[in-house]
Parts: sequence; structure tokens; C-alpha cells
Amino acid sequence: MDKKILTLVITEGPYRHQYADIAYEMAESALRKGYGVKIFLYMDGTHIPKRNQAPQSFPNTAERFRTLLKDGAEIISCIRCSTARGHTCSEDPYIRGVQIKSMYELAEWIKKSHKVITLGC
Repeated sequence: MDKKILTLVITEGPYRHQYADIAYEMAESALRKGYGVKIFLYMDGTHIPKRNQAPQSFPNTAERFRTLLKDGAEIISCIRCSTARGHTCSEDPYIRGVQIKSMYELAEWIKKSHKVITLGC
């Protein structure tokens, strides 16, 4: 039997809304239940895995998503959105394991997913 796949699309960045935190909790739960988890970061969601975040009053979103990667999740950041926000200007903008690819990858993920959930405005 094939592993069920949950794809999450996140369009909002960390610390302004709770979407990143909600996505983290959903992904963590799905991984524990044996699902494959794929996370596509779109628009301001591309800020989530930015390296060297230092929030004072919130959990560090990049570190939480690093845990998801370690546990087997796949994370892609939209190349156009990442470029528009300056994240592709530096050599290593994201935590290790985050890939920067196009929307075509999201289309492929959606075809193979059992559930697709979009979080954001």
C-alpha cells in the first residue's frame, strides 16, 4: 500500500499569522501517523525557512521546519516568490534541505497527494 501524502501550501509568513504554526502542527501529526508530507511555500510563506531568525517572543519557525525536514518532510520554496523577496540573492538563504523550485513542482505534488490544504489569506 502506498503511503498517503499530505501537501500543505503556505502563503503567509511567520510571526504575523499563525499559519506557519498550524502547518507545523499538522505536518508533525501527519508524519507521526505515517503520512508523507510535502510543504510548498508561496508568496510570503517563503520567509518561513529563512536562516538566522531570532524571534524573541515566538518559537523559531525555521528551526521548527528544520525538524520536519529531519523527520522526512519535503519543503519547496517558490523560486519566483523567493526571488521577489530577495531570498535568492544570498548563497544560502534557507535552512538546509529546503529546495527552491517552480510552481510546476507543486502541480506534480498535487497530482500525487491524497489531501492538499492551503493555509493563508
